[in-house]
Amino acid sequence: MTETSKLNRRFFMKGAGATAMLGSAVGGGLVIPATASAKGMGSMNMSMSYDLNEEFNRIGSGDSKWDGIRNRARPFDVPFPMGVADMDFRTLPHITEALMKRMGHQNWGYQPIPPYYYENIIAWNKKRYNQTVKPGSILNAHGVLDGVLAILKTHNTEGNKVLIFTPGYSGFFGVIRNAQFETLECPMPIVDGRYEMDLDLMARQIDEEDVKVMLFCNPQNPTGNCWTVEEMRKMGDVCLEKGVLVVADEIHCDFVNKHAKYTPYATIGEKYAMTSYTLKSTSKSFNLAAQHVAYMFSDNQEYIDTLQKNGHQRRSLNALGMIACNAAYLHGAQYMDDMQSYIDGNCHFLENFLAENIPDIKYKVHEGTYLAFIDCTAIAAKLGGPKDDQTVGKLVQDFFIQKAGVNINPGESYGKNAVGLMRMNLATTHKKLHGALNAMKKAVDAI
Repeated sequence: MTETSKLNRRFFMKGAGATAMLGSAVGGGLVIPATASAKGMGSMNMSMSYDLNEEFNRIGSGDSKWDGIRNRARPFDVPFPMGVADMDFRTLPHITEALMKRMGHQNWGYQPIPPYYYENIIAWNKKRYNQTVKPGSILNAHGVLDGVLAILKTHNTEGNKVLIFTPGYSGFFGVIRNAQFETLECPMPIVDGRYEMDLDLMARQIDEEDVKVMLFCNPQNPTGNCWTVEEMRKMGDVCLEKGVLVVADEIHCDFVNKHAKYTPYATIGEKYAMTSYTLKSTSKSFNLAAQHVAYMFSDNQEYIDTLQKNGHQRRSLNALGMIACNAAYLHGAQYMDDMQSYIDGNCHFLENFLAENIPDIKYKVHEGTYLAFIDCTAIAAKLGGPKDDQTVGKLVQDFFIQKAGVNINPGESYGKNAVGLMRMNLATTHKKLHGALNAMKKAVDAI
């Protein structure tokens, strides 16, 4: 019997079956009820051990994306929460099986890192991206931002401003603030529909503010840029010349659309690798954010040693998080390939739908991440603009929540130059995306 067929015979729980499954596991045996085989998606070649089209019900689990916004938006219903950056699909079945097997053992004493944990991290990065991660250079973290915080506190000892390209990941603003530093925004202009680095401005800002550290997102959240080798080398040369450490958040690296390519920053040349950190996690790729498991590494062993000496001595993490990460990297290649194809389809569907049905919202298929950055400037204008202390983003967000039941994130969260833009999470089923867009069209048509 093949591994896939075994999983098909011991598959996921559904609805109330979750309780029965857990009870069975605690009783000593792992039982995963069978499910129907995966439905096809056009020409897409999907594995048969899961179904990305399944309408998986997350309501009632207490999660941030579904239950969180439903609680905050009351009395309005939000059947299409597309804000928080996690996915609506069941996770890889091997992960569920590994977790339930461990939960069936009713003791939670100290547990070491799973066998081959680091080897699987190294193998994943080597096979998919030809990136060599040195075994002794990996440090664990509860999340990418936890790792960033440790790096900032270690390397920005003079308290200088920390530079980021904007629009940039909203979490960067918070972690810089938590480290008790200030954010220095380097706005990116749009050239032919794509954001580009303004390296001249970046160089001036570094000189004027004596910047020592920059946070770099690749692929870039929320713009979706997968930075080219040439772009990164030019940026890296500025940082090298001026003595700036590059902290590369590459958590979205496994989500790249078909026309694009992700290149790890640390692979563009030794001098760039030796003056940077890389941070990654299975939390995005396999939807494991609640497991609090991430890792960081650098080719510069002195960086790693210094980080440990300054207090980041974490080795083991949450036991279930490590087990989940291990199973993901060991068994998840086909699942990840299928996920990429599925989300690529969502991106193209969004572009076509908006062009044909809501031309006031502008969007061009992006390169990486499962997050679309859509231009709703014209919608805000039709709504008459913000009132009192309301921002443009809050105006648009409230409109789509109240009139369409769709939640998307305000652009102001990602930088001063993102007013009128909104971030939309496409890591959901085709049916949900289509339903959300139809509801948005109806709302816009009624303005």
